[in-house]
Amino acid sequence: MTVTPQRNPFVNEPEVTPQEDPIDDDPILGQRESLRGPRNIQQSLAAEPVEETAPAAPVAVTSATLWLVGASGGVGTSTLAGLCSENVVDESERRPTYAGRALLVCSTSASSLEAAQQLARKSASGQLPYELVGLVIVYDRPKNRLTKPTLDFARGVARMFPVAMTAPYAPSWREVGVSPQASGTRLKSVLRKIEKIARSGH
Repeated sequence: MTVTPQRNPFVNEPEVTPQEDPIDDDPILGQRESLRGPRNIQQSLAAEPVEETAPAAPVAVTSATLWLVGASGGVGTSTLAGLCSENVVDESERRPTYAGRALLVCSTSASSLEAAQQLARKSASGQLPYELVGLVIVYDRPKNRLTKPTLDFARGVARMFPVAMTAPYAPSWREVGVSPQASGTRLKSVLRKIEKIARSGH
């Protein structure tokens, strides 16, 4: 028979604080959970003069204009457009013209691939005001870090378009102060193909 000791009502039992695992080391914050700036940082920034950027040059739309449309944010449409001629235009500069030709750009993230899949279906059913003539899948991480299900899904999405290409992972493109360069055989081949689509439509 087990006897449970009686709790003394006049003695406070010490509180047991559960131990948490140590926070992992972050390249920006170190082992801190967050970082606080000065209390009046927003007011200080607002008081600083802001350099005015020159207005973007107007887009001269011709029959050779090919729009790069992002399936999601941050997939590299502006970078790709910057590596091409003036015939290839990033949609963020101006909305694609009605019935214009567009190349969809997505990344290898699940959400971006799913968005590309949905846009392919909308294009096939005539729900988009422009024609999707192809797809560029931009690797958002090294190829050896992509899982088989992701690669299989990406291949399935690619087959939904008249033509599909892949742009390699280029970590330097995301660095501050770095001007993207067209390096590597595959990327140069993709850029030539984009220019060919702009000129001839296929």
